[in-house]
Amino acid sequence: MEQEKMTKFNKIFPWYSGLSDDLLFWVAIDTLFLTVVKNFNASQIVSLTTVSLITCIALQVPLLSIIKKIGNTNSVRLGSMLLLISSLLLTFGPNYIVVALGNIIYEIAFTFKNMSNAILKNNLELQNRNDEYIRVKTKSTTIYATATMIISFIASLMFNLNNYLPMLACITSCLICFILSFYIVDYSNYNKIKEETKNKYKTKINYNKLIIALIISYGLFYPIVASGHTNGKLFIQQELLLIFNVQKAALIIGGILCVSRIVRVISNMFFNKIHNKYKEKVGIILPILLSISIILIILGSFIKNFIALKFSIMSLGYIIILFIRDPFKVYMQDLALRNSRKENQQQLLTIMELARKIIRAIMSLSFTIILINNSMIKVMIILFILSIIEIIISIKLYTLTLNKDEIKDEENI
Repeated sequence: MEQEKMTKFNKIFPWYSGLSDDLLFWVAIDTLFLTVVKNFNASQIVSLTTVSLITCIALQVPLLSIIKKIGNTNSVRLGSMLLLISSLLLTFGPNYIVVALGNIIYEIAFTFKNMSNAILKNNLELQNRNDEYIRVKTKSTTIYATATMIISFIASLMFNLNNYLPMLACITSCLICFILSFYIVDYSNYNKIKEETKNKYKTKINYNKLIIALIISYGLFYPIVASGHTNGKLFIQQELLLIFNVQKAALIIGGILCVSRIVRVISNMFFNKIHNKYKEKVGIILPILLSISIILIILGSFIKNFIALKFSIMSLGYIIILFIRDPFKVYMQDLALRNSRKENQQQLLTIMELARKIIRAIMSLSFTIILINNSMIKVMIILFILSIIEIIISIKLYTLTLNKDEIKDEENI
């Protein structure tokens, strides 16, 4: 019976994880929906992200306490339920306050749902499949990338048919994921940390050099990627509008987005093979590619006479950002789970997400202020400098992973 449940978990997990990795359909039409349906202005739309991030950061300590109390299995179910509630509030919220509450719940949901990674690691170890975490997670991210690629092609058409149609599809996908979450069960002894285990190990992370470098690297990489993704697209759009009319610029941007989505699917499909070949070197290769992507966008903007070359180079930089986004997340989560005690997994995964949210909030506020009196090129240059810092940190992290036996006594794993 136990083996039958585990087999069912193995089949369902990639689909659950992939389809619940974000609010499907919402991410494709969020700003359009808020502008056309909710009549929000640009300031209100931008403030939604800031308010939700700050609130979620402030709630991290009590959220972690709840996770420890209810365990991994119930945390995933709660996170899935919160995503469903969030989709309902975002769709039917009559005013800014209700929509903002929906966005806050959206951010909180992922703190709970993040425990699915610990469940996967624990269940794989029960099956003596310790080394298959990246393979399974890559399958999950491939499902997510494929779903979002398809949605990017049809979301606008659905919105034109009926403004609420994409959001009804979003609610349906959340409901399906909530049902699937009841099959995401931690069958190990580490679903909920027992009191005697807490007393024995004190379940407090020993922040050795490897753990600190891991948290900083993860916390910095994703805000750079997110900002490079958003601001890079805006930068390319600005450059296009200097040369082409709105219709032609929109057509070119649409083509770039379609190609980037396809490349994202391909990167997820092949990342397991790439990791098997390069192992821990992946932790350096991906940040280097991030730096290359940003410098390509910057250099491309300086080309004036060769328009095709200009936008080919800028587009390549943008596409690389999408190529590396999912693989880095999978690799870093696997690295964290491999180098922490079972008793500390919940806390470490939560702290990694907290670091990402804090740096993302700081960068978002800083760039908003910078762009008041400066051009986008200044933001891209700052991102490039930050990407160089990320490479330095990743090299240090790589060195620590190679010498982790020397610091094993610090963590006692």
